[in-house]
Amino acid sequence: MKKRILLTTSVALLLTGCITPSLQSNLDSSQGAKALIFSTNEATFITKLNQNSSKEERNEFIEEFILKSDVQCQQFLDNPPENTQESESESELYLNIAQTVSTVLGLGYITQTAQSIFLDNDSSKDESKKAYANALSPEIKKGVEIVRERYANKIKNKKKLPVKKYNTNQLKEDMSIYDKQCNKEYGLIEINRALKEMRSQLRTTQYPQAKNSPKINLQSVAKKVENVTKEVKKKEEEKKIKKQIEEKKQTETKKVAPSNAPITAPISAPTKTL
Repeated sequence: MKKRILLTTSVALLLTGCITPSLQSNLDSSQGAKALIFSTNEATFITKLNQNSSKEERNEFIEEFILKSDVQCQQFLDNPPENTQESESESELYLNIAQTVSTVLGLGYITQTAQSIFLDNDSSKDESKKAYANALSPEIKKGVEIVRERYANKIKNKKKLPVKKYNTNQLKEDMSIYDKQCNKEYGLIEINRALKEMRSQLRTTQYPQAKNSPKINLQSVAKKVENVTKEVKKKEEEKKIKKQIEEKKQTETKKVAPSNAPITAPISAPTKTL
């Protein structure tokens, strides 16, 4: 229970504003080695970065790095490694999305179904989890794009600084963070942030209608979550009924199990002689 509370708290903090360095560190540690899967390949770079790079060379490298990293990131998200497994924090983010949509649409079964899937580390639920991931894949990719674009602007704003104030080592740190953000967890965070803003707007009389995110179609997110929940709920119920039928058959089989004892003729009592 304590682990669940801490996880929920960390997600809530991530949704309230920009990702601070400390929260960035927490997210990276929760992902472990998984967060380091994507790394920009600099083999084809025209501009090279070293300790003696001038301001102009550094800035040219920044432009080339962001451009080619974005292309490589999109390719990575389109074809993710098959051996990656969903982390607990990802499950929590999917659950938060479902809960928000459930609240906005007034459909309690969405939360109930999502809780049955994402709260337990049950391998039998992997197919259902994948259904949510596939349904929200376009929005997740868009969320990653938004997060990285936000950080790319921060890097570009440092181009005006002299090399002494923004040196090669500092740029490499920013590059490392930028690479780590090519991860669907950041896309889920961005979707949650947008949904949180939409829910706040719905509660405020000043905004009678929720404004859509400029890059994430929240109405589409809500509809997808509703549809995939119906599909998953139906399949889960079918599995439950199938399991009950199989258990009933097994019980009936045990009750009428045939005897393996050989059939023999009754032994007659011996006759007395006079």
